[in-house]
Amino acid sequence: MKASSRLEILPELEVLLICARRNLCEPHVERARKLLAQPLDWQRLIHLGEAHGLLPLLYWHGTRNLAAEFPQELAQQLQDRFRANSARSLLLIDQLFKVIDLLGHSGIPAIPFKGPALAGQLYGDASLRECADLDVLLWARDVPEAIRRLASSGYTKGHRLAANQQNAFVATQYEYGFLSPAGVLVELQWRIVPRYFSLSLPEQQYWGRVQAATIGGRDVNRLSAEDLLLFLSFHGGKHGWQKLIWLADVAELIVSTPQLDWEYVLDCARRVGGLRMLLLGSALARRLMNIPLPAQLKQPLMEDEAVGQIAEATCRNLFQGERPAYVRSQLYLLRVRERWRDRLRYLMRFVFTATPMEWEAADFPQPFSFLYRGLRLLRGFRKALSLARNTAARLIERKV
Repeated sequence: MKASSRLEILPELEVLLICARRNLCEPHVERARKLLAQPLDWQRLIHLGEAHGLLPLLYWHGTRNLAAEFPQELAQQLQDRFRANSARSLLLIDQLFKVIDLLGHSGIPAIPFKGPALAGQLYGDASLRECADLDVLLWARDVPEAIRRLASSGYTKGHRLAANQQNAFVATQYEYGFLSPAGVLVELQWRIVPRYFSLSLPEQQYWGRVQAATIGGRDVNRLSAEDLLLFLSFHGGKHGWQKLIWLADVAELIVSTPQLDWEYVLDCARRVGGLRMLLLGSALARRLMNIPLPAQLKQPLMEDEAVGQIAEATCRNLFQGERPAYVRSQLYLLRVRERWRDRLRYLMRFVFTATPMEWEAADFPQPFSFLYRGLRLLRGFRKALSLARNTAARLIERKV
């Protein structure tokens, strides 16, 4: 599998890329068996699989479709991890039902998002995808009541906020974390990214297209395939596609939904300024997962040359195992937006939007809450100075 004509790909990473899907076709099986027959760095394979969230799929396909002869110690490790993930999936599903019931008793509708719901939808089995926590999508207007409901039912808040700070948090952020009595992290979400990203789908739009789904024998809400693709593209794009499982999700959704309404998807992405992020996720899925893309994406991809350049840099980071430094990651977040007004809005909101870090650093009375913006600016200025000093020190060290 040639993911790029200019970038070398480790055989261990190529094995993972082949296994990062629900079903393997004959060419996949043939190529994977060739790779597995070669001398491989098995510890590197495990490390990469763990880093990219692909160990369950590696074990599943390796033992069932590839007849892989893993070293005994490695095979036992993979089997133990797979069993542990299966047990974890059952726990998460049980906890998900409890959260949905708690919210439902207060008249709060919820959409299970990511986690075991996504795993079941895309891979047919929740145990085939690692899930660390639960994500539940709510209407923004329901978040304060949902927080009160969970807090009164034994769920531990991730933030200790005053009433005015909580209102500001809901207005500017996107998720609120709780620890369930069973020790599961539950994140209430009301948008896909913080407000300062200036990238948000209208709630009425995706809530009006919610569909029914079944998880563990129970009926739950589910995003439409089109809205889910937008959410997955924005989420992966926000994080620079640092995990291959995020690309596997996008690829699996595209492959498993041939009737996808691409006109709707492209129109929505254009309206919110997220077209480049959508195209980047799709282009990376084509390049790394070797999936065909629909004809509707051909023209937009040709018109935006930056997508190919960003995809090349992203592949390089993935293949070399690099995490971009802070400055590079911020430059990426600017470049991945196609409209200048969104870039400027992001910069302004990022600089002046107060966060719990500022609220915990000082206790200003309500009439002086605007001072938190100044505190945020001051913290950013200090961080910029620290980065500049560190960069200068590295340059001097290299010169010496």
